[in-house]
Amino acid sequence: MEKLSYSNALKGAFLMLKRENKFPEDAQYLMEELSGFNYTQLQLHRNDEVPSDIMHKFRQGIVQLKMDVPVQYILGYAYFMDRSFFVNDKVLIPRQDTEEMVQKIIDDHGASKKSICDIGTGSGIIAISLGLNFPNDDILATDISSEALSVAKINLDNYQVNNVWLQESDLFKKVKPQKFDIIVSNPPYIAENEKKDMDPSVIKFEPDLALYGKDNGLEFYENIVKNVDDYLSDQGILYMEFGFKQKNAINQIFCDNLPDYVVEFHKDMSGNYRYLKAKKEM
Repeated sequence: MEKLSYSNALKGAFLMLKRENKFPEDAQYLMEELSGFNYTQLQLHRNDEVPSDIMHKFRQGIVQLKMDVPVQYILGYAYFMDRSFFVNDKVLIPRQDTEEMVQKIIDDHGASKKSICDIGTGSGIIAISLGLNFPNDDILATDISSEALSVAKINLDNYQVNNVWLQESDLFKKVKPQKFDIIVSNPPYIAENEKKDMDPSVIKFEPDLALYGKDNGLEFYENIVKNVDDYLSDQGILYMEFGFKQKNAINQIFCDNLPDYVVEFHKDMSGNYRYLKAKKEM
């Protein structure tokens, strides 16, 4: 195998990815993660020879990037709220929008013990992040996909979280009657006709089950809103992430089904409405 410096290895990867109309910055990120160097350190070591084991993994990764495999699936992990979580193509890759919603829950939480339900947990990032922040809370994390729950179980074990329980369920269908202080969900919200605007890596590799909703992406919001009052305590709060074009439609769903709920819509860092907080008006 040809010996290359970090600089030359990256230059070659950039050229290959540009020829395929892919993102060269993914190669940069891949090399940083494989080497353990941050951007500045990589510049300082740019003339150093890349160790053979790292070079082998890097070359394999570039081939996968050319095929649109997301870099997080290549690495086998993704970051969420400064923690690393195992991911594969059975679960969505964590997004920053979700971090902002979880941070809001943490900020709102208060000192008392809470019971929490995470609907559609996927890799478990929401439930585990809340469990680590609030180890006295009782947290139920559900998903319709047994394969996704297997990923969540790995992440639970990795962080040794003892206050999160996993359950296979289609939304609330298998959740026994009980009241939660917090219900949170990042449900599938992409409409089928939006596929044409999406990144090829998402379409090819992230799970359809976690991406798409019928009725212009509103299917799961309608279902959750129609059933959530049976599972929320009197002072309970519902948090949900949604697509940046869906605010008005979701507001109407609340008006039609839960007119006595106060709904706050919150913007992300880009200024788009991306998650909500809803609770019964007392």
